Amino acid sequence: MRISIHGRARRIAVAGTSVAALAMLAAACNYGPDGDQDVLAFAGSDTTQDVMGGIIADYQADTKYNDDPNVAGDDRDILHNVLSVETSPHLVPGDEHCGDITYHSPPGAGEVVAPNGSGAGRDALKASFLAGDGCIDIARSSGTPRPIGSGAGQDPAEFEYYAFALDAVGWSSASGSAPSNLTLAQLQGIYNCTFTNFNQVGGANQAIQRYWPQAGSGTRSFFQAEVLGFDPTTFSSGSCPAVKITQENTGSVIAANGDQASALEPFSGANFIAMANGAIPDQRAGQTIRNLDSKNITFASGSGLVLATPEATGDPAAPVQEADVRLNNPTPSYVGVRYVFNVIANGSASYTSAKRYVAFDNQDKGATSPLCSGGRKATISHFGFGPLNTTTGPNNLAASTCRLF
Repeated sequence: MRISIHGRARRIAVAGTSVAALAMLAAACNYGPDGDQDVLAFAGSDTTQDVMGGIIADYQADTKYNDDPNVAGDDRDILHNVLSVETSPHLVPGDEHCGDITYHSPPGAGEVVAPNGSGAGRDALKASFLAGDGCIDIARSSGTPRPIGSGAGQDPAEFEYYAFALDAVGWSSASGSAPSNLTLAQLQGIYNCTFTNFNQVGGANQAIQRYWPQAGSGTRSFFQAEVLGFDPTTFSSGSCPAVKITQENTGSVIAANGDQASALEPFSGANFIAMANGAIPDQRAGQTIRNLDSKNITFASGSGLVLATPEATGDPAAPVQEADVRLNNPTPSYVGVRYVFNVIANGSASYTSAKRYVAFDNQDKGATSPLCSGGRKATISHFGFGPLNTTTGPNNLAASTCRLF
């Protein structure tokens, strides 16, 4: 197995589990290691790279789950988080399935570009699975399952999506001219050039500059499919400049371009919260998440910002709830709510090991990884996401805190 996770600014190597702990694990959850030291590489989504980096750190500190490095012949795994943008070379050491790889953005001689975004991460997992090389073992994805097939933008039938938390994507702006609230129709109208000035949608006189996440972004594909319903890059006019591309979930590019007075963009609520609470570097650059249909996906609690879930707000009508994920409800009462996933490939070189860390067996009393047993709830919340409960259903027969799609 090869475990490597690339994220926004995190480099983590995770040690393994003691022999005694392995025996307990094998009996308790049937997820004992496979007898070899594997290097697992996680890659893809910018949105979830930090929370997965935190979860990997939890595994590293979990002496009941990781091998004792002092035991001779131990088979502890090594986990790497490959960031969506690797500004410095990141070496992921080889194992029996894959040789050494150095990820870098942009790549130099002998280096490989880090997969930037959910689509790129899933494409890298797909290529690794088809090649049988185990170089990418787990794809981080904030995008939903793609169509099954062998073409571009499609997934092999062997892909398994394990949702582990809730997020919601809203619209944000740093502009004092932007209104505090947009209806869904107004937001769609801005992105299809029906409205080109904030004064047409309840704001002050200021021409609008639309921003859009980079190609391959899960936030981009999600917002396009489930919030807008169209591709805004196909709309422009003399009064409606073409969309400008930004790295997802950051206001830094907008600020660097001098567009803070005119811009708006999609923004992950979980990432916004994590930045506001200091869990990850603050790249908001003045962005604030505004209301959509008079609701906001963030909520000020006693400990800082949290996602506006019924549990956090005490309001049963709070916008961020699992019932409004479109995978569960084709006509949600509030758009923008989504799962975030780890994706593995059944039959891949490191499938058993990958499943041990991010998945569960979808059957009654099925084995669960710590991530799917509720054992990483605090870390999920720390990085701004909404943990899932143990409600049993077709996608969660084991009553875990994950869902299988």
